[in-house]
Amino acid sequence: MTTATALATAATDDAPVLEGHDLIKTYEVSRGIFGKPGIVRAVSGISLSLAPRKTLAVVGESGSGKSTLGRMLALIEPPTDGRLAIAGEDVTGVYGHRLKTLRRSVQMVFQNPYGSLNPRRTIRATLEEPLVVNTDLAADERHARALDMLARVGLRPEHAERYPHMFSGGQRQRIAIARALMLNPRIIVLDEPVSALDVSVRAQVLNLLADLQQEFGLAFVFVSHDLSVVRHIADDVMVMYLGGVVEQAPKEAIFADPRHPYTRALLSATPVADPGRPRDRIVLTGELPSPFAPPPGCSFNPRCPMAIDRCRAEKPLLHGEDGRLTACHLAD
Repeated sequence: MTTATALATAATDDAPVLEGHDLIKTYEVSRGIFGKPGIVRAVSGISLSLAPRKTLAVVGESGSGKSTLGRMLALIEPPTDGRLAIAGEDVTGVYGHRLKTLRRSVQMVFQNPYGSLNPRRTIRATLEEPLVVNTDLAADERHARALDMLARVGLRPEHAERYPHMFSGGQRQRIAIARALMLNPRIIVLDEPVSALDVSVRAQVLNLLADLQQEFGLAFVFVSHDLSVVRHIADDVMVMYLGGVVEQAPKEAIFADPRHPYTRALLSATPVADPGRPRDRIVLTGELPSPFAPPPGCSFNPRCPMAIDRCRAEKPLLHGEDGRLTACHLAD
């Protein structure tokens, strides 16, 4: 079965289009001429499964490893260890032409749309570029597809001959989304796609993403630190801390009954629209530990208000049932 056939089959049923098993990503970082290189474990042992028309939100503080995980899932960076599969096909260790072919099925939308668009190229040229590189379509076919995709994201035909600086932030993000869809991918990794937008524009872009997801049968990996946005768009939520998963569950369970102290702290910091609603704010003390020297036991124990001796000595395993997983000795 070819990659295209496998992806088409996966999009018609509930079979996962994206699977990760014990994904690990480490970096060797120089510590000067005389220092021994340090090893940073940016992602440690993460597993996930994502079906068509579903959204997995990956949340956590800066430095938690969520963007690194996103780049691995988008095939921008290879995992150091573990297994990554697209539509049931193992893609770990794949390079060259094969990797180029697989990248058509998974695309990425970045946080800053202006930084991801070439300021010297028209929008039409930007949208047609993936087709020029990856297909044999004639110029008129590429042009027609670019105009069609602009219409699908709410822009007009005359916008095609303009340059990125001539658009607002929300319009530029629509263009970035259109470019990600040009090769008909099955998976889109969205790395903080609305964090730089005004609230009203943010809602418009989120609604657009929801409509496109249903129309094209897309699976989303939504990387964000904003839980109010995650509540609007996600089906499942993965909470990361210092490269690992501390809690993973359906969205409703996470917001109704968070079990990990870190998840509770994140939720307590989320703004609510009702000023009269009582809030129990959990303030975490201290900074995120250094990835060069993570603490023994639970990585969250230096900042956890509930930590006991066992937390400082024994690393908790991610465990649970009915789709609810928590890495905490006190979760039960």
